[in-house]
This record gives sequence, structure tokens and C-alpha cells, in this order.
Amino acid sequence: MQKVIIEKSMNLTPEAQLEETLAPLFAEGYWIVSATTTLAPHGYMDTDFPNAKFYGVARHVYYVTTVVLKKP
Repeated sequence: MQKVIIEKSMNLTPEAQLEETLAPLFAEGYWIVSATTTLAPHGYMDTDFPNAKFYGVARHVYYVTTVVLKKP
């Protein structure tokens, strides 16, 4: 049996959510087959700070982590 878990978050990795989701599955005997994290920068930083130049720097980073689990 196989399960796919997808967690998303903004500006912080979804580590806490994944730990909470995966803990019961590990107790049932599932194990991780593969895991990937993709990120997408989005928006622009404000540039009206004195002596600061944030040109081309993203305001947010969106993370999507996909975990594939398998149970023998």
C-alpha cells in the first residue's frame, strides 16, 4: 500500500506539519520511499527603506513538500 503526502507553507519549511502528519503513519509501519521539496519565490521586497536596496529579492517563498510512503 502506498500513500502520498503533500504539505505546503509560506516562508518557512513545512517541517512541523510533516512531522505531525507522518508520526501516526510511521507507527502503522509506513516508511518513506521518496521526498522532495520545491520552492517558488514570489513578489518583490519593499525598496523604500533608507540605504537598503532589495531589487530583485523575493518577498515570499512558497514551499511544497511531497513525501511518498510505502507499507509492506
